[in-house]
Amino acid sequence: MQGHAAANKQAAVSELSGRAVYTEASFGFMPAFMHMNTRETHLASYCDGKPAVVHVLDGVPHYWVETWGHDGRAISLKVGIVAGYMRAGHFYTLHDILNRLRDS
Repeated sequence: MQGHAAANKQAAVSELSGRAVYTEASFGFMPAFMHMNTRETHLASYCDGKPAVVHVLDGVPHYWVETWGHDGRAISLKVGIVAGYMRAGHFYTLHDILNRLRDS
């Protein structure tokens, strides 16, 4: 029985591969980055442009990258760029989200 459940779970994951999946638990918050000086924001995305469900550096603008790896992938971002979340067109840091939850 356990093998059957694992096979069903793998089939569901395969069916969803390549698409960002947000559950009710995410409350519509999508991983993103913001340049604190310019206020420019970008949703986290993979190299192919698909939305990411976690913070990955693959889709950030090239001019935000401080260090590149031997494989051509971003390793670190320039000073002033922070990770956070976008929701309804607004950027929130994790600090913002945690404080708002505590205040409610």
